[in-house]
Amino acid sequence: MTFPPQFLDELRARLPVSEVVGKRVRLIRAGREFKACCPFHNEKSPSFTVNDEKGFYHCFGCGANGNIISFSMQYERLSFPEAVEQLAALAGMEVPRDTPVEREHYDRQKRLYELLDRATKFFEEELFAPGGREALNYLRSRGLSEDGIRRFRLGYAPNNGQALIRKMLAENYKLDEMIEIGLAKKSDERGESYSFFRNRVIFPVGDRKGRTVAFGGRVMGDGEPKYLNSPDHPLFHKGKLLYGLSRARTAISQNQPLIVVEGYMDVIALAEAGYSGAVAPLGTALTEDQLIALWKLLPPIESRDPSQDYSPILCFDGDAAGQRAAIKGMERALPMLLPGQTVRIATLPQGQDPDDLIRQSGRAAMDGVLSQAKPMIDMIWDTTLANRRMHTPEDKAAFQNALKQKVSRISDAGLRSHYLDDISKRLEVIFGRNIAQRNRSRPQNRSLTPYKGKSKNWQDESPQGLTPVSRNKPPSAQRLREKTFLALMINYPALFDEFGEEFAQMSFAAPEFEVLKQRLAAILALDSSEPLDVAGLYRHLSTSDDMNFGSNFDSAAARKRVLDDVLSENTYMHTRAAHPGGAIETARHAWKSVNNNLLKEKLNNELEKARLVHMQENSDESYARMMAILEQIQSHVNDDSETGFTETHRNSGVQES
Repeated sequence: MTFPPQFLDELRARLPVSEVVGKRVRLIRAGREFKACCPFHNEKSPSFTVNDEKGFYHCFGCGANGNIISFSMQYERLSFPEAVEQLAALAGMEVPRDTPVEREHYDRQKRLYELLDRATKFFEEELFAPGGREALNYLRSRGLSEDGIRRFRLGYAPNNGQALIRKMLAENYKLDEMIEIGLAKKSDERGESYSFFRNRVIFPVGDRKGRTVAFGGRVMGDGEPKYLNSPDHPLFHKGKLLYGLSRARTAISQNQPLIVVEGYMDVIALAEAGYSGAVAPLGTALTEDQLIALWKLLPPIESRDPSQDYSPILCFDGDAAGQRAAIKGMERALPMLLPGQTVRIATLPQGQDPDDLIRQSGRAAMDGVLSQAKPMIDMIWDTTLANRRMHTPEDKAAFQNALKQKVSRISDAGLRSHYLDDISKRLEVIFGRNIAQRNRSRPQNRSLTPYKGKSKNWQDESPQGLTPVSRNKPPSAQRLREKTFLALMINYPALFDEFGEEFAQMSFAAPEFEVLKQRLAAILALDSSEPLDVAGLYRHLSTSDDMNFGSNFDSAAARKRVLDDVLSENTYMHTRAAHPGGAIETARHAWKSVNNNLLKEKLNNELEKARLVHMQENSDESYARMMAILEQIQSHVNDDSETGFTETHRNSGVQES
């Protein structure tokens, strides 16, 4: 949404910077300016200044600066439109709408927000009315204070299915509006409408700004379902929001951790104990969108205190279901990890949730649990090792492969490399030697012998005494990949039917490989009643006079060296499936796996560029671009698992470079 410049100028003129900042930070008058300790990084002496005459703030410590809009965006973690709307409400200004359609949409949303807030007040009133005595006693029995009940706006939905509807209709709200936002439901049998929540304790769910957008209802006895949540509607999507998110905004500036727990009561119990950063999913497993919402609450990397760990803590119940939820949250987070964007996992005592622990043992017990929160690398290691045999070489190799498979889901190449290095060190400790280093090593000065496949023709036509590639330094990952594509296409020409167009459009960095690719594609593209076998294809390539690899050396010798390089043991060590004489399905999977890795590498490069842009701009647009690329990367990771490419890596020897 765009706003007229005149409107933004008027907004900045109406609201002094000191008024906006002063609502969040304690300001001290210093001449014509104000001073304070910076809200964006920890400091003991004030270096943060506010100047109303110039209309800006500036921190000489971390460099944070801007006007009232940028302050609201950075401090409250709001988008630009959200910050403008919040400040306009503070200034008593009406936000201009661009078109009649947008104005109508805005007015419709505003009315629904008002209806939801009015319903919240209705539930609050019912809780403290005579009919809500049982619900109020239930909340008090759970250890909630009067202040906590009112602060979280808890309420009670009466058993009468018409009470809320009649009340809202009397206040000129419409039945279809109540149905649209999940307050009422129409019976399929009788056609009558009734309240969605009945005889339940009500937990209002706020959006990022704290406006009520949905409700959760809990039974007070043993009824089912235990919790009932509002259905999705235009103002609410349960997979994108977290209970307590609006209150968690200020947790970081208060040196409070962000804690993800399972239920409403856990959030309230933690808040009552002084943990303002507690949030919970809304009846679903933790989603990618919810993780993103959490990470957006964190301060920019450049303004963080390097001695502090800002990563959110996943703290689920101590039973088996809670642990499964924690592991699922870890799996969801893996592909999205970035430097400064991760999570930790805290394990509660068996059979206890945060509410139980705090009521029974106090805040000190909860502090102890949070202090033992494990970083992602420890969770990957522990969950992979759990209940695993480690007696035979096969057991150990399976453990190592499982670790590598999990780490391979991390999209950021630099971070993935650090994870692999850490795992290599751990393997060295438990196995007594650096297995990872042993696996990465390559034999030096090894004389190569030609591969003799099952085809007699190939044995007759294959070159003898292949010239070894120089072993002074290992070939680059790009060169190995180009050799792999060529070897697969030469040894399995049937692949051209499926991948020919893709192969012909590839651009190889090595000039000699580019020439060979063009000639190979031209030969395989010819219509022939008798398709070439491997030996015939090799003969065509080795005798072709139109492959000129350069004028500095003999063309016949150049052809032999290039082909011998491509069809060398060095290539087959990189991808065993490129050997001739194997199954075409294995070669097909190997091709798709190597090509998928190439696509992911390109996307990772794009992600790194997008991440750098986001670090500079810190805008919603740059963040959306980064997340869009991340989703593409994850889709390729999912493709790997769905089509068995990961298994091909193990069985066919396609090694990550």
